[in-house]
Amino acid sequence: MASTIIRIYTAFSPPVVEKKSDAIRIGILGAAKIAPLALITPAQSHPEVIVQAISARDRTRAQQFAKKHGVSK
Repeated sequence: MASTIIRIYTAFSPPVVEKKSDAIRIGILGAAKIAPLALITPAQSHPEVIVQAISARDRTRAQQFAKKHGVSK
């Protein structure tokens, strides 16, 4: 039971690791509600992946999404 709780906690609050200089940089097309759970959260705990940019139909929504999730562009 405790291991399940730890696994769920880690899934939603992954450890932030130091990124490598040659990490793969990805961009997300669409500021959908699934993006944080499916892409941003796993990328935070992986040293070789950086979410570099976000794009959406509405520029304001993309900028708000990027600011909220710490995406640089």
